[in-house]
Amino acid sequence: MKTSFQSNSIAITQLKKAVEVRFGRTPATPADFGELSIAIGRATGESLSPDTLSRIWGYKKGYSSVRQYTVQILERYARAKEESDFIHTTAIHADECRKGDQVRIAWLPDRVCTLTYLGDCRWRVDGSINSKLQVGDTFSCRTIAQGEVLIVDHLETANGTFEGYSMGNKNGLTLVKKL
Repeated sequence: MKTSFQSNSIAITQLKKAVEVRFGRTPATPADFGELSIAIGRATGESLSPDTLSRIWGYKKGYSSVRQYTVQILERYARAKEESDFIHTTAIHADECRKGDQVRIAWLPDRVCTLTYLGDCRWRVDGSINSKLQVGDTFSCRTIAQGEVLIVDHLETANGTFEGYSMGNKNGLTLVKKL
C-alpha cells in the first residue's frame, strides 16, 4: 500500500487547492500556517503542525513527499462542511478496496466505465462505453466520488502514459457504484 505521495503531484496540487478553498485563502506566512493548523484541528479533530503545512505548500524547501496520513487529514478538512450544508455523496476510497473490486462510473453526456481495483491505488478499465478510455488502460486514483470531477494520475494507454486525465469536467461523475 502506498504510504506517501510526491508533493508536486497533480493529486497533491489539487488537494492543496481544495484546502485553500475551504480555508478561504492560500497560506503564505507562518501565521497563515498556524491558523490553518488550528482550522484543520477544529474541523477534523486531528492535528497537523504548522511546520508540516508550510513544507507541503513549499514555504519551507526540501519536502518531496507527503505521508498518506497527512493526505487523509487534508482530504477530510477539504471535504468538511457545516452540518446544514452536508451533502451525502457516494465515494470509493482506494485504501478501503481489495484487489479485484469493481466500480462502475458514469459522466455526461453518456460515458460509462467499469473499473477493477489492482491495488496500490491503481485501477484498470475493464469496460468502456463512449469514453476515450479503452479496456486495458490503467491509472492511479485514491478517491472516486459521485458529483466530483475525477482526475487520475499515471494514465497508461496504448498511445502512451499521461500524468493527468479528468472525467466529468462539467458536472462531475453522475454515477459511482461498487459492483
